[in-house]
Amino acid sequence: MLNGNDTSSHQTYALTDQLMRQVAAGDDDAFARLYYCTQNAVYSYLLAIVKNPATAEDLMQDTYLSIRQSVESYIPLGKPMAWIFTIAKNLAYQELRRERKQGTESFDDNEDLLGEDRISQTIDSIVLKSALTVLEERERKIVLLHVAAGMKFVEISSLTETPLGTVLSSYHRAMRKLQKSVREEAAR
Repeated sequence: MLNGNDTSSHQTYALTDQLMRQVAAGDDDAFARLYYCTQNAVYSYLLAIVKNPATAEDLMQDTYLSIRQSVESYIPLGKPMAWIFTIAKNLAYQELRRERKQGTESFDDNEDLLGEDRISQTIDSIVLKSALTVLEERERKIVLLHVAAGMKFVEISSLTETPLGTVLSSYHRAMRKLQKSVREEAAR
């Protein structure tokens, strides 16, 4: 995964819009750059929904396949990251419905790792997942979209169809919960 701090969010969104046009024109290098610039944000968003690193990784790959197949439907007037997150969200909810319908548990923490190069990512994901368990689902999504994906609160409000005031209060409440959790963990 990319370090979310490698590119400023403004540059990422501008770059993504430009790349979307190039990807729509069939430029394979542009698709690779789009993936490189957005993979961390997409993975974090999916992890917030499915709460399983392996499932989030699979859904991330499905998201990029779907982007590749439907990029012609992207309207440049819209927000490119919102379009990408909508695809990711729809795939995640589809997976959760499928898992629920089958009656299987999709949140097994003991799934096989995807390779030794993924060990540190998995450890980071487990630590992140553990810290975020103190948050409600809405709070977790907002924190990940703002911190990991670098989205502005207005963009999160638009993407999640939640009033801006609710996004802001949820974020601040979540940060207080995380600070309290970290202090309690450090005291142990």
